[in-house]
Amino acid sequence: MDGSEDKQFAGNRADVLEDEQKSEPGDEEEEESLEDDEEPKLKYARLKGTLGEMLKKDNVSSFAVSDRFLALGTHGGVVHILDINGNDTRRFECHSATVHELCIDTTGEYVASASDDGKVVINNLYANETQVLNYKRPVRAVALEQDYSKKQSRQVVSGGMAESLVLSTKGWLGAREVVLDSGEGPIYTVKWRQTYIAWANEAGVKIYDVVAQQKFAFIDRPPNSPRGDLFRCNLCWKTDAILLIGWADSVKVGVIKERSKIDVASGLPAKYVEITAQFRTDYIVSGIAPLAEDLVILAYLTDIEDHKLADALTDAPIARKKAKPPEIHLVNNLGEEIANDMLSLNGFELYQANDYHLESLDTDSPNDAAFYVVSPKDIVVARPRDLDDHIEWLVERRQYEQALLAAEEAGNAYAGRLQVANILEIGQKYLTTLIEEGRFNDAAALCPKILRTDATLWEHWIFVFAKHKEVKTIKPFIPTNNPQLSSTVYNMVLAYFLNSDHETFLETVKEWPPELLIGKDLTDEAEKALSKEPNNAILLEAAYELNVANKQFNRALIHGLKSRKPNILNLVKLHNLYSVIQNHVSLVMEYDEHMIDCGYYNIKLEKLGDEELDDTLIKIRKLGFGTGLQIFVSNTDMLPMVATVKQLVDNPRWLHVFLDAVFQKDPHEAAQFHPLQVALYAEYDYPALSNFLRVSTYYKLDDAYDICEIRDLVPEMVYLLGKMGNNRKALYMIIERLGDVQRAIDFAKEQNDEDLWEDLIKYSMDKPKFIIGLLENLGSHIDPIRLIKRLPNNLEIPGLRGALIKIMTDYGIQMSLREGCEKILISDTVELLENLYRAQKRGLSFTEGTLCAICDNHLTYEGINQTSRLIFFFCRHVFHESCLHASMDAKTKGTVKVHSMTQGNQADTLAAAEQSIKLVYADGKSGMSTISSDTGKLSIPVNLSWRSGDTLSREAKKKAAHMCPICRNVA
Repeated sequence: MDGSEDKQFAGNRADVLEDEQKSEPGDEEEEESLEDDEEPKLKYARLKGTLGEMLKKDNVSSFAVSDRFLALGTHGGVVHILDINGNDTRRFECHSATVHELCIDTTGEYVASASDDGKVVINNLYANETQVLNYKRPVRAVALEQDYSKKQSRQVVSGGMAESLVLSTKGWLGAREVVLDSGEGPIYTVKWRQTYIAWANEAGVKIYDVVAQQKFAFIDRPPNSPRGDLFRCNLCWKTDAILLIGWADSVKVGVIKERSKIDVASGLPAKYVEITAQFRTDYIVSGIAPLAEDLVILAYLTDIEDHKLADALTDAPIARKKAKPPEIHLVNNLGEEIANDMLSLNGFELYQANDYHLESLDTDSPNDAAFYVVSPKDIVVARPRDLDDHIEWLVERRQYEQALLAAEEAGNAYAGRLQVANILEIGQKYLTTLIEEGRFNDAAALCPKILRTDATLWEHWIFVFAKHKEVKTIKPFIPTNNPQLSSTVYNMVLAYFLNSDHETFLETVKEWPPELLIGKDLTDEAEKALSKEPNNAILLEAAYELNVANKQFNRALIHGLKSRKPNILNLVKLHNLYSVIQNHVSLVMEYDEHMIDCGYYNIKLEKLGDEELDDTLIKIRKLGFGTGLQIFVSNTDMLPMVATVKQLVDNPRWLHVFLDAVFQKDPHEAAQFHPLQVALYAEYDYPALSNFLRVSTYYKLDDAYDICEIRDLVPEMVYLLGKMGNNRKALYMIIERLGDVQRAIDFAKEQNDEDLWEDLIKYSMDKPKFIIGLLENLGSHIDPIRLIKRLPNNLEIPGLRGALIKIMTDYGIQMSLREGCEKILISDTVELLENLYRAQKRGLSFTEGTLCAICDNHLTYEGINQTSRLIFFFCRHVFHESCLHASMDAKTKGTVKVHSMTQGNQADTLAAAEQSIKLVYADGKSGMSTISSDTGKLSIPVNLSWRSGDTLSREAKKKAAHMCPICRNVA
């Protein structure tokens, strides 16, 4: 079935289209109609296949549907089996008259047909099996029990003009028939669902319970209804317990319910039917079916009042009016109309209400429902509209925005028949509409949703925007990856902004990945534009970004310095760009100064002494730590200092900063420029001048003095005079110009000249302030008595008493400290002596197996002189004295021999040592002193002056010196 034919037979009342009619795309009235109409709820498609050829020879009289095939009965008495697409797969010529009703077994194996020839024929579709029931009178209705093919009973119910409803059951001796109802007129239709059989006759609708074997419900016709034989009653089971009834202009919904046990005990049936909904229509109901909670009604439009006045049928020829097309009405249970569609079926002008049929396919989901509208020469299938239909309907009416929104809301989980190409087509139509309306912002915002990852479409639409000079509008949405477009597109966009909007050009260059900016032509164009506007900060920054992307780091470095890019100087080391900045020293200094002003460099200065720095001097000193300047200072091998100085000579402040930074790194490196630095320090960093003059030796003293004299820099002049040997003039300048007694004293101390001290004392005799200063600060350099004796008589000296008291107090403290130090020194000496004594008096053990370290013989062996002595060393080596003499070096020095020492004389020895030390300190003598013990043979040299050239004591000299020939330890 082809949904493209929907509009050929379905529409609203103002838009009915014949099969042969086609819409004219340029028709304005049609476009207005498309905009005003409401979206239908159902979609329609004509059943094709071989059905058309078959209906040329015969007319449809009945129809039935299953999920696998369709069954069609004709006025010629033939039953056709069709596939879902309308192709004739099998036919049964089992009747000689009109087939009024068909019923398909729930398993899809059997098809029952009822005909005017009085027969009910049940055909097996998959076996050569046919059952024929002949009732001799026209049969209008037939129904098979549930799961007919699976049951042995094979029950079938039928009825017709015999005015009896007969239930036929298969038995051993043939069919057994039971009349369920009779005597109330012809049976027009019958429907069987589970255990319930519903049928309609002249009186109304009745329901029979097969299990209980009783009729339990009767639903009469509404008052003032047309005659029952004029219009067919349409029954449809919505569920196992809900029956839909459409008869003439009346619709009822009946629900089967259970009675209470009390009512059943009183003799009433166990079940009953409650009418939950009913309403009248202004049309004839030719078919009824459920759709979720609503009802689908096939309506035949006619003047109902004319039919209500008819008392009986007549065979006399009457003038038949031209019939109107049938309609499908979707209503709720209250009869309120939800939607309606007019159907332009083939030959509808000739048909009456009973010529139409509506059959539905039972499904679990309402979205899968199918409704077959059957006329004698045509069959149309109606289905609920899905998302694809909704989108197509919106597209037809140029409502592209709503169509795209619907597709977007469905998400990726929706698997409709719309392909990506169709969605793109819809989106592009919408974009075209928006651009035609001048809604460029809306069009640009929709491009990512519509074009997605199609690079070709993106390029096409970007050029469309460029054609309308709306590149800036589409720019935020241009993809830079997934998809990545051709370089032509990106360069076109950048060139457009370069020539028209520099701010957007810079913004784009920063936003886009560097790989999209690669291209010599674009970079050259940016450089060309910058050459015309060298002070354009936007172009400068953009040129920097482009050169970085193209790895033109030499130009990028210059642009970055000019645009004050943070960390731009990192490029110098990363890409070895020292040669680039060699000729742009001033630019680097400007960059450093800007970084300091904006606080980007976090530099903390350390003050020299108590100096106070103003803001200007602080900035100068911080500039010396700038990143750019440090590159020149640290790489003088690649950046010659002479070339740097040459470029900075026009800016003495920067020149001073550079030379000062070099001096701080190495005071000797820039020696050739030290004469120049004297004036630079004096001008730009006076507090550092004094230190420079003291450290450097590469300037001329006379020239430096002249510079200081011009600027009246007295402290520096004093220092230079002292360095030139003119101490008297320097001292006089301190006293007369500075009046700083402490500085005068310090100067005299530095020179260490007795005549200078004499001059200082002489100059101070008439200056009480200087006298007091000298008394308080002379210290040990001059005897205070010398100054006190020369004090003039009758000279009032404020603070003299305090100064004298201070002198005496300081002297007392000095003496106390000397005595304390003497005690500490003696105590430490005695303690060390005790430690040495304890170490040397420790015993050395040996056994009979101990060997001489030289001759490898036992210490005592035959042939050895028993009076021969043994020599023991603290390193645990033992020797025969005779062996040791034989191997001793003639130049062995400093041996101290310990033979024995009794425990009882230890205290006498220590006391003698302490007394000797005290005597030495008391006499102020230095040299070697020997401490001896009468009872032992202890000889200890004591070095009191701590000089390396001291000799051993006399007693030690007399004794033969021994030294271990193995580890060089003294015995």
